Amino acid sequence: MAENPFKKFGKIKVKIEKLAFGGAGIGYLKAEKPMVVFIEDAIPGDEVEAEIRKIKPNYLEAKLIEIIKPSELRIEPRCRHFNICGGCTLQNLNYGEQLKIKENQVREALEHTGGFKNPNVLNIIGCRDPWFYRNKMEFSFGADEDGNVTLGLHPKHYRWDVFQLEECFLENSDTGEMVKAVADFMNENNLSPYNFKNDAGLLRTFTVREGKRTNERMVNLTISEAPFLKQKEFIQLLTESKKFRAPTSIYLTNQIIKKGSRTELIENLLYGEPLLNEEMMLENGASLKFEILPQAFFQTNTLQAEILYQKVIDLGGIESGNIVYDLFCGTGTIGLFAAHKAGSVLGVDNNESAIKNARTNAEKNGIKNVKYYIGDVFEVISGRVEKPDIIIVDPPRAGLGDKLCEHLLTIGAKKIVYVSCNPSTLARDLKTLCALNSGYELLAAQPVDMFPHTYHIETVCELA
Repeated sequence: MAENPFKKFGKIKVKIEKLAFGGAGIGYLKAEKPMVVFIEDAIPGDEVEAEIRKIKPNYLEAKLIEIIKPSELRIEPRCRHFNICGGCTLQNLNYGEQLKIKENQVREALEHTGGFKNPNVLNIIGCRDPWFYRNKMEFSFGADEDGNVTLGLHPKHYRWDVFQLEECFLENSDTGEMVKAVADFMNENNLSPYNFKNDAGLLRTFTVREGKRTNERMVNLTISEAPFLKQKEFIQLLTESKKFRAPTSIYLTNQIIKKGSRTELIENLLYGEPLLNEEMMLENGASLKFEILPQAFFQTNTLQAEILYQKVIDLGGIESGNIVYDLFCGTGTIGLFAAHKAGSVLGVDNNESAIKNARTNAEKNGIKNVKYYIGDVFEVISGRVEKPDIIIVDPPRAGLGDKLCEHLLTIGAKKIVYVSCNPSTLARDLKTLCALNSGYELLAAQPVDMFPHTYHIETVCELA
């Protein structure tokens, strides 16, 4: 075997050909055995110098040192925090190019990992507006070198450090102003951020949630067990400012962590309404209404989620009288979309609070043809006599796994609709579901961009 010619901390020059799922640039080095190299912060078309940091049998990881010749695809990032923040790492790439790359990543995963030849990958659906699309942002408290409170996000690759946010183009145009005002308030009142190392300090996080359809806003200040003595002044700050829109709800949450015990969250409504109301529009012009508590899960991109869920219904071909399984259903949003066309929907998830929320959502919308069950998906559906016409699965990033894939094959539903946030595990599972003699083939894969300027991508797949 030839000796690997590459050495740790050695310098290399390479042209970036494409992006990996995860956002790193991919280049190819010429040697006796061509070597793949992954370089963060580099985009397709860049010619770069980098330093090798990790050497693996089939690839290298390197740190960008210099962009020798920038790609023609590079654009000026909109946010001043781009080079610090670990969030929108693709802001320096034209949004149209981002969409092309994501669509191709889905296609490559299906071809290389799934073994599908010329898969029918439909044109990716991008966001109509790739800015201010999030309905929830959680900001962390920290301290700068001088000991001043900072409130913002974590720098890239740093878990505990927090930089002071001045602006953010993900949630709302005035979010940065609100975050800065809260940080200034904490400094003026000599309040300290919580320090995980010595278990001291008060301030943990500040979360802003919004109803994109209702224009409501909920904020939640999370602190340690110590008392917060500036409640009245804090409410005044948030409700009387001319720089940002006032919240309709203000919560204070005590986060109590004791070794050997489950983390306890004690929520206190300081001001306004106890719930955030949100709506999602159906294709027929009707709407689903949701009541959201501070800790409840809700799809982060409301407007794009409407499109995603409608694609699930369309690719599933759901019709009146169909029995539908909604597996890994979370708070029930996909099942509620499906219920308007299906005969009945059965939702399953192992998260008890999510199922409670799903039942509440169904009741609030007067939807009576859905039932939700708490438990392991495999165990809940294994013993059921009534068989579904259509199975919808929306698993976590790890995917379904062989055991559940093989069980789904025994059920014999007319269609399986697979919703995925991870092209690699999606392709792996589809390889099992569409194996020879399984009875299923991949008819279509529909990528949907839920999170512009990040590497994340959702895909809806139709199997029949």
